[in-house]
Amino acid sequence: MTEGKGEALEAGVTAGVQPPCRFALLRRDLQRYFQAEGDGYPGLLKALRIFLDTPGMQAVVVFRFCSWVERSVRLRLLRYPLKVIAYVLQKLCIILWGISIDDRAQIGGGLYIGHFGGIIIGPVKMGRDCSVARNVAIGRRAGSGASGVPTIGDRVWIGAGSLLFDGITVGDGVTIGPLTVVGRNLPSRVLVMGNPMRLLRKNYDNSAEVYGKAGPPAE
Repeated sequence: MTEGKGEALEAGVTAGVQPPCRFALLRRDLQRYFQAEGDGYPGLLKALRIFLDTPGMQAVVVFRFCSWVERSVRLRLLRYPLKVIAYVLQKLCIILWGISIDDRAQIGGGLYIGHFGGIIIGPVKMGRDCSVARNVAIGRRAGSGASGVPTIGDRVWIGAGSLLFDGITVGDGVTIGPLTVVGRNLPSRVLVMGNPMRLLRKNYDNSAEVYGKAGPPAE
């Protein structure tokens, strides 16, 4: 991961690096969605319409709220009712949209879930501006031989139907094509696809996949 970006995740993956505040993480998430709609700074009514029409955006907002409750709220009188609300919201995202994001996950700002359905993200470490398609599972492999959860860099694009498992490391700018099973480390800026996974290209620029024609949102 790029130092100061991918490593400065939600809970501070690298010792000594001050993680961004949760509002900054959420703001970057929203920027990704608004940019995808062709308007980086929509008015209030349009922003509300985008939110109501985008299940992935709703799930990401719920994840940020649940993560905040889990990590930051310590006052018992406030924590317990908020945890009940967080639990209900998580279950609604699973039931309505088929999106489950573990509130222990450490995910940088700019998480984009373009389509809903069959998405499971465990307590992973993930960098900034990552994109996840439908029917993707990221987490710990079942069984006695399971070892850890994935660590994913910045600007990683994960195609539909892909599976990432165990304590692997995925570098910055990696593109994982649809229906790919990733069970080993990947260097930065590669394009992989398939089961068994095949390396298709090195030094691959995935800007188009991650940001589309509009390009990255303004900082």
